[in-house]
Amino acid sequence: VHAKVGFDKIEGLNHFDAYYQSTDDWDDAPKVVNGASDLFVNVLGDAGVHSRAIFGVDKLPRNFCVGLTATFTLK
Repeated sequence: VHAKVGFDKIEGLNHFDAYYQSTDDWDDAPKVVNGASDLFVNVLGDAGVHSRAIFGVDKLPRNFCVGLTATFTLK
């Protein structure tokens, strides 16, 4: 975001979706996503406050363990 738009042009983070590779014996996804939420707020301040959704999936591209999509409002 910073390289393409610049943090100063972000009015707010609206929402992000978090996708994680799920297994039957692991349910700590909220801890991982809390870290992402905290990072957005730490970097963007009040503009980083957002809603979110978490989805457990069988597999992600390139065997990534977590994927995020986000929507921002720009100035």
